[in-house]
Amino acid sequence: MISSYEQTKSIKFLGIKSDPLIKKMINLLMRDGKRTKAENILNKALQSLDRDYPGRAIHIFYLGIIAVRQDIGVRLKPKPKTRRNKQSFNVYLPRVISPICGLNLGMRLLLKSSREQSTLSPLWENLSKELLKASQNKGKVVSKRYSLNKLAISNKRRVHFGVRY
Repeated sequence: MISSYEQTKSIKFLGIKSDPLIKKMINLLMRDGKRTKAENILNKALQSLDRDYPGRAIHIFYLGIIAVRQDIGVRLKPKPKTRRNKQSFNVYLPRVISPICGLNLGMRLLLKSSREQSTLSPLWENLSKELLKASQNKGKVVSKRYSLNKLAISNKRRVHFGVRY
């Protein structure tokens, strides 16, 4: 039996489904066309955040998404196949990523890290923990972003900046 408090909470979070970032997160969570399951997972994650931090769940969600967005990507250029071995190592080519693509990549990394966490706890719980860590600029996804930026900065002499859409 669901209490009236829980019903109003779920209605409150389902009312923001028209937001583009919420829609994108639901689409990325969705497996095999099960949209209601994806909505329930995101709803439970936001409810969990709202229980711990009343009234701040959406704010934490947005801060987490903005913290994990990618600005710069690195493409691996393979070793040249020549007789004389001028370059015997792989070359990393930094590239600028468009803001929309960067948000999508960040959300995918966030979901991937929450799925890779322990299988004992449900996905919505792992997702709420990852969103909270990302909103505080901590966690695996944010550290991965910083290491990728560091790799791009160390290879900036090979820059051929063109925006990737």
